[in-house]
Amino acid sequence: MATQIALLAALQEVDQRLQRKERDLHELRQQVNAMVEEVAHREREAEERRRRIDELEARHRALEKQLKEEEAKIKEKRVRLNRVRNERELLALRREIDLMKEANSKLEDEVLVLLEQLEREKPLLAEVCAQLEALKDKVGHETSRLEMDVAALEQEVQRDRAEREEIVRSLDTDLCARYERIFARRGGVAVVQIRDGTCQGCHMRLPPHLCNQIQSSYLQNHGTIFQCPHCGRIVYWHPAQGSDADA
Repeated sequence: MATQIALLAALQEVDQRLQRKERDLHELRQQVNAMVEEVAHREREAEERRRRIDELEARHRALEKQLKEEEAKIKEKRVRLNRVRNERELLALRREIDLMKEANSKLEDEVLVLLEQLEREKPLLAEVCAQLEALKDKVGHETSRLEMDVAALEQEVQRDRAEREEIVRSLDTDLCARYERIFARRGGVAVVQIRDGTCQGCHMRLPPHLCNQIQSSYLQNHGTIFQCPHCGRIVYWHPAQGSDADA
């Protein structure tokens, strides 16, 4: 039957695997989200350009209609010119027609500006749409691949969690809680060996008498739990790692 320290070491190995896989899962999901967001950004850009073009075309139609209406009014006033006999009224009518023609000239200039803007905007929209379609195709393939990787990792995580639960069932409850506190506080390293009298967690030398106690406990299979006096990690000794732990 495995000792408590052996179970802790096995639990830590599983927890470290879980940490790595959870981190990998997070990164994979971030990659998927980043690509989806890039598509959404491009779609918003395309939609904004469409809206801009719609506004320009609506303004263009409104100006064209206004120009036709003003031209019709000018034509009517020119017809009136032929019927006016009063010099003062004639001058006033001519002045009115000149002002209307001047206003129409400004409208025509505005129409030309709008047409130039449309000539610039439409190719840009076509370019954005082409980029968007290419991006969607790329993202479709990439997200499919990433989602397969995510699914595979999630299955591995489930297996590791099941293994973890099995180990935890064999551990003393208080010891398991102590391990989890140290694991969280010490960056995922709670259980370490001692080698040449040195804690492999903080790399500080342990007092010789403590090394002797740890080695003796292992040899006599007492199962006593020791902690490094410097970093608080759970420490253990194994003969396969060197018999001079208490040196």
